[in-house]
Amino acid sequence: MCTVIVGFDPEAATPLVLAALRDEMLDRAWEVPAAHWPDRPDLVGGRDSREGGTWLAARRAGAPGTPGVAALLNGIPPGAASPADTTVPPGTTRYSRGRLPLAAAAGGKLDLDPDEARHYDPFHLLVADPDRAVLDSWDGGSLREEPLPVGVTVLVNSGCDAEAPRARRHRPVFDRTRPDPGEPELAAADSVEAVWGEWPARLDEAARGDARTGGFGAGADDPASLFARSEFAAGRVWATSSVTLLALGRGTLRYAFSARPGDPAAWYLVR
Repeated sequence: MCTVIVGFDPEAATPLVLAALRDEMLDRAWEVPAAHWPDRPDLVGGRDSREGGTWLAARRAGAPGTPGVAALLNGIPPGAASPADTTVPPGTTRYSRGRLPLAAAAGGKLDLDPDEARHYDPFHLLVADPDRAVLDSWDGGSLREEPLPVGVTVLVNSGCDAEAPRARRHRPVFDRTRPDPGEPELAAADSVEAVWGEWPARLDEAARGDARTGGFGAGADDPASLFARSEFAAGRVWATSSVTLLALGRGTLRYAFSARPGDPAAWYLVR
C-alpha cells in the first residue's frame, strides 16, 4: 500500500475513517476482503495469494473490545530512491511485511523488537482504533512510533510527511469533506455514500486523472496523484489496484471496497 488517508478524532461521532489505496504489480494474485485467516476469525481484509498476508486488516467489534485496523505502507530506506530497495542483512531470513497488519490488528498494537524487525524491509504501519492512532515505522535500522494528530493525515511511503506532494494536495480536500455519521446511522447505513459521504466520489475522480508514473510508461507524471501506474518490460504494470474505505465507531466497523478505481459502480460494502 502506498497511500492511506486517516481521519482521526476520538471526540467525533465516528472517531476513525480512512481511505487506503494499494499500489502493487498487477500480476500479483490476491483475494478480495473476507475473513481469510482461520486462526484469526475476527480479522477481515484482502489476502495476498503468494504470501498469505495482507496490506490491511480490520478487527471487528468484540474481538476484543472496540474495532481496530492495521494498514501497511512500504517504506523507503535512508538514501534510497524508492521502496523497492531491501535492507534485510545478507544471511537473514526475509519475512513478508504482509504478516505485520495481521499481528497488529489482532493485538491492537505492533509487538516487534529491533532484532525481529531486521527480518523486514522498511515499512510504515498504521495501527488505530477509536481512541488511538499511531504510525510505527522501521527504516532498516531503527523502530519509532509516532502518534497521529487529531484531524486528517495523509500517509505516504515517507510516512507522516505533510510536505509530500500527495499530502499537500489532498489533505485539505479530505479534511473538508471528512464524513462523521452517528453510531446508529453508521450501523444502519446501506450504501457506501451513506457512510463515507463525498469520499468515494473524490477518490474516483482522482483515479480518472493523471497518475504517478515515476517516468515509467505513457502519460504525464503527476507526483501528487493518489493513483499510480508505471509500465515496465514484458507488459508488467505497477499500479493502484484497489481502494478500501473503513469507518470505525466504538461498537461498529463498516468496510467498503473497490477493485476498479475510478468506476463508481465498483464500490460495495463488505458484510
